[in-house]
Parts: sequence; C-alpha cells; structure tokens
Amino acid sequence: MHSIVELVRFVQIFLRNYNLMRKLLLLLIFLAGFVGFSNNMKAQIKEPAAFSQKSDDGVLVAYPNPAKDFLIVKAKDQNLKIKSVIFYSILGTQVASYSVNMNSGEINIEKLKPGKYLIRYILSDNTMKVTQIVKQ
Repeated sequence: MHSIVELVRFVQIFLRNYNLMRKLLLLLIFLAGFVGFSNNMKAQIKEPAAFSQKSDDGVLVAYPNPAKDFLIVKAKDQNLKIKSVIFYSILGTQVASYSVNMNSGEINIEKLKPGKYLIRYILSDNTMKVTQIVKQ
C-alpha cells in the first residue's frame, strides 16, 4: 500500500512538471521569433506539414498597438484571407480564438486582460504568422 501511494505521488509530480515544461517550451518557441538569431545560430522549428511559418515580411497589418477594445487585422495581399486569429498569453496558454475568413477584420478584445499577447494568424494559403500586441 505504501508503494502505491509513493507511485501516485510520483506520477502527480511528474505530470505537474511535464505541463510546466510544455508551456515553457511553447513560450521559448514563440519568443525565438521575436529575439532573432545571429548568423552563427540557426533555429529549426518543425510545423505541421500543411503549414509553413512566414517571417515578418509585411504580409499582415495589425493595429492599433497597443490596443484597447478592438484590433484590426488585414492581409496586405487582396487575394489572401485570414482564416483564424489565435491569442496566447505570454506564458503560452491559448486565451482566445477567432475565425475571420476575410482579407481584413475587426476583433473585439475588450475581454482580454491588459498585458502582452502573442497572436498566431493562419492564412488562406495555409501559412502562419506570429506577432505580438499589447492590450491596454
């Protein structure tokens, strides 16, 4: 009986640490795009086969930043649609998800708490882009 209690305690601690490590890894992956890498270091992040991540090359516009109640998102290419917009806390937890399915849209963010958020956009050509905004 004593060993079963120890085993259950071990599994609980392991799962707690596993979830924390998973969140930290997700945070590091997102932040890697913002920090940048020197020529001596290369980062390789594997995305699902149907997606490829684009760098910040002016494909999307999101304003105002900082935002208070609404965020306007727009693809610069008129033939490109924003399929979805997913908000993550700075710790990597998904806090909101919106379907846009248009070239541009206005997103109500008044329910988000003030702070920094990472935003993942999925576009109609199945590419992804990640940006950061500040919610006032």
